[in-house]
Amino acid sequence: MKLNLLALCLVLPLAAQATPPGNGQRPPQMSYDTSKEVSLSGTVSAVNTRSQGPGKMVTLTLQTQSKAVEILVGPDFILKTKSISFATGDEITVLGAPMGQGYMARQITRGSETLTLLDESGQPSGGSPQGEGPQGPPPQ
Repeated sequence: MKLNLLALCLVLPLAAQATPPGNGQRPPQMSYDTSKEVSLSGTVSAVNTRSQGPGKMVTLTLQTQSKAVEILVGPDFILKTKSISFATGDEITVLGAPMGQGYMARQITRGSETLTLLDESGQPSGGSPQGEGPQGPPPQ
């Protein structure tokens, strides 16, 4: 009896960790696939900010010659840290990979300014322009 109780105490916490929260579906993982990178050029037609977790995510609607696409830029603190913002009418080139219905940006170039969001392996670089080192956590 004690052995069964001990086994139950060991197995239940493991089973609870293996069970996804909610309706059994895991949240989608955001991953960057460098093998699918494309370059998109166009005009920013909208700058959007949406709450996600403790912060806000910035997306751009980019009007290319053929269609409008959503570009995931990343957390707004990265842009604030580097004093960089985007506005409707900006002419930009985005190096990114498909994600969902749009693209995740790795680099965004506007004129002579380049914002690097992810390194060449697709890992966060801290949003440093011109290849500077990674930044720390978001300001409190």
